[in-house]
Order: sequence, then structure tokens, then C-alpha cells
Amino acid sequence: MSVIVCSYGEIHLKGANRGYFLRVLMQKIRQALPQGVKAELKDTRILVTNFTETKPVVACLKKIFGLTHIRVCESVNYQTPDDILQYLSKVKISGTFKVEVNRADKTFPLKSPVFAPKCGDAILKNNPQAKVDVQNPDTVVQIEIRHNGLAFVSTGCEHGLGGLPVGTSGRAICLISGGIDSPVAAFMAMKRGLAVDFVHFTTPPYTSELALQKVVSLCEQVNTFGNNGNLYVVPFTEIGSQIQKQCHDQYTITLMRRFMIALAEKIGVAHHADCIFTGENLAQVASQTIQGITSNNFVAQRLPILRPLICFDKNEIIAYAKQIGTYEISILPYEDCCTVFVPSHPTIKPSMSDVLAEEKKLDFDTLVENCYNAVVCKRLQNTSAESSNKPQK
Repeated sequence: MSVIVCSYGEIHLKGANRGYFLRVLMQKIRQALPQGVKAELKDTRILVTNFTETKPVVACLKKIFGLTHIRVCESVNYQTPDDILQYLSKVKISGTFKVEVNRADKTFPLKSPVFAPKCGDAILKNNPQAKVDVQNPDTVVQIEIRHNGLAFVSTGCEHGLGGLPVGTSGRAICLISGGIDSPVAAFMAMKRGLAVDFVHFTTPPYTSELALQKVVSLCEQVNTFGNNGNLYVVPFTEIGSQIQKQCHDQYTITLMRRFMIALAEKIGVAHHADCIFTGENLAQVASQTIQGITSNNFVAQRLPILRPLICFDKNEIIAYAKQIGTYEISILPYEDCCTVFVPSHPTIKPSMSDVLAEEKKLDFDTLVENCYNAVVCKRLQNTSAESSNKPQK
């Protein structure tokens, strides 16, 4: 009988809290699996059974944070070691291979270093063209000796996402544009166990409904990795217009980012978020210099701002975006609000005294409150989130 055996990594280190992390992990797995497929935790392994096709089940498991390895195995009932060797004598192998034995059942009469060569000999008898290579094999034959006369044998392994189950570290608010970086930042937050809600700023009529739909698609793609986040859509036209009218244009982007952080924090506090995530990347654009980032930090008073991509090269971020399926969506040619209001010569080293002097030209608190009152929570597919007209206060 085929069974998919999943391993978890960092959760092993959680000591007395391990049970909580495993309960969340099992919940995420069961939510992701196709109907009728079963998952159970047994002897530090997660066993997935009752499936007819392996590929769709493995595809689901590869999107679950917390899993490190996913192996499609054959379960072998044994009474003696010879029963396992007899099964291995029928396994087909081409190229080079090595055998790894995990003897979880310490009552098994042969220790792993003794039993592994015997398994290799059994495989070679039926595959004379194959060769043993313990350094760089084409195939790793893994044999897990479990309790109650059961062994799992596999000839391949898929890597999981690792990290921690989504939601075990709290909740984050992620500022998401239509670009490449912010969805990757959200993915990084989820990998460390944070559930993510999204905040997006629109500037109608300068940005189109297609631009918003692009962001919705990005959020829904990120949500496929075990997240159930909401998207809060913030109409930002009035703030952007007031900045353009009353402030020096070189500070436009700096001031816009400060308003965005203030609004993200307000939404986050209302919805019990623990932190703010952004896709900022040091010196990538004018607003992401040390001075620009520092000016943003002073706006948030209740929630920390985390920037997981701060030291990444752009090509590294693009590689992650392709891996998680957001890149092709991000490059669709629809403008976001920052590109609409960007000045020709933004300041790259704004001093706090100058920023605050420009900001005093505006009624900051009133603009934030009016904008916040117009926020809309947009329903996303594949989530249980409810849509409402505005955030709770």
C-alpha cells in the first residue's frame, strides 16, 4: 500500500510547546488535502493515506509551511528483516544509489549500519546494472523501520517549505503593491509562522480596476500557502493629491510612505496584528534609502516594522517570486499609486526635520482618519474571510 510520509523540522525544537505547533500543522494539512484523503501524526511522522493519485496530494503538501520532506513510500509489513529484504529484491533501480536506514523501532534485531549493506545487496541482485555511490547517488533508497512490524520504503524525496505553520507566530499586516517584492515579503512572513493580512493603496481614477484585480490575484496566490488573509483596500487619492498641492515635490514619496505606514498600523491594531511587513529593499529606489526607511520607522508607534528583503539582490527576490507563482502576475503592466505620484527628482536622503516641516503643511491626523473610514475589506477566494465595508475600530 502506498503512503506519503512527511517529516517536520524546526517543530522538533519547540519543547513543551511542540504539541501546539503540531496541532496547527495537522490542521493546515487537513485543510489543504483533497476531500477523502487522510492524515495522521504517528511516531514523529505524518502519514497521508487514502489517495488514488500521488501528484496532486504531494503538490498540496509542498505548500504547507512546517514540512521539510515529503516521500511517497510503500508500506511493508514484516516479521523478520528477511521480509524487508525480499521486498527490496523486487525494487527497480537504474544508475547509482545508496541506502539509508532509519531504525525508529529499537527492537528491530539489526542496527542500521548492519542492515543497510544487506539492503544494498538485495537491490543489486535484481539490478546488476546499478552501482552503489554513497557520495553522489542518482537515487536514495530510504527505509524507515517503524513500530508494530511496519516499514516504509521510498526511492525519492520532495523538499517541503520548512519554517513554521502559518498562524503559530501571530498575525502580520503586509503592505502590498502590484510589484514583485511585497508578495515575497508576505511569503517570508508566513514562513516564520505569521498569518498575513494585506493592505493595498489605490488612487482612483488614476489607477484602474485592472490594477486592483492584479493585487487581488497576488494576494490569492500567496494565500494558497496555507494563509487566510484579508485584503484591505485603502483609497489614497485625497492624501496623494494634498501632498502634491501643499508640499515640495521632492518629499512626495517620503510623505506618502509615512501616511501608508500610519494607515497600515491603524488597520493592524484594529485587527489584532502583531507587526507590519513591507517589501522594502535597501537602496532599490529613492524611498528605500536608510534615511527614507528611518523616516517611516518614526511613524509607527505600536507595531514593529519588519523588512525581510532588506539585503536581498533583486535577482534573488525575482527567483523567490517565480518559485511561489507571483512573478508573472507582478509584471502585468498596471500602475500602482506610487508610480502615479512619483516626482521627477525625489529626495534620497530626507532629514527628519525637513520631513516634519513638510508634514506640518498637512492635517495629518484628519487625513489618516478620513482615509481609514473609507477602507474596504475585499473578499479573497480560497479563504474564510468575510467582506465588510470598513475595518473594525
